[in-house]
Amino acid sequence: MTLQELKDRRTAYLAAELKILKSQEYSVGQGGSARRNRRAELEQVQTAIKELDAQIDAMQATATGGARRSYRIIPPLG
Repeated sequence: MTLQELKDRRTAYLAAELKILKSQEYSVGQGGSARRNRRAELEQVQTAIKELDAQIDAMQATATGGARRSYRIIPPLG
């Protein structure tokens, strides 16, 4: 997935989050023929946003050469 695709996806998730925050459930129609629709769970959408943020940050860091490296040093025994 490209950086732009990740950003576009994040934008879509932010829009979904806003809709959820405004109204978790809504009805279409009236009376017995009304259809009820429940939006996705807020927690799942927010988790996806955090994951996309991490992917975007990692991809941008790699593109700019600013990726952090970690090393694990294990001292010799004895």
